[in-house]
Amino acid sequence: MLKNIRLSILVATALLGVVALYGAEKATSWEGTLVDSNCYLKDSSLTGNDHMGVKACGTACLKQGLPAGILTKAKQYHVLVAPSPALAPYVGQEVRVSGSLHHGAILATKVEVQKEGKWEEVNLKSMM
Repeated sequence: MLKNIRLSILVATALLGVVALYGAEKATSWEGTLVDSNCYLKDSSLTGNDHMGVKACGTACLKQGLPAGILTKAKQYHVLVAPSPALAPYVGQEVRVSGSLHHGAILATKVEVQKEGKWEEVNLKSMM
């Protein structure tokens, strides 16, 4: 009996692994404007860094750990699963995010910011 239970658990675990493997999203990249999700979700016109009369409002929110997001050129919004303080200096700027899409959120593995016509990688490990 115990042997059958162990076999059932082993088979179930293997099946879950296969489902997870094939159900995982493929890595891709998105380009758009880095936004402060806190303000953007309240008012979709707030895509810059200065909001509601507060200079560098977006930067302040991300430094506090509120989530960042990307507004793509196709006007699609995705929250970014990445350390917000590391992204704080780039609110309102054009970014390229590499990662995988999970239920509308992007699990970011790499973020680059457009500077003087070139892409520069953001150090996601820096916690300003």
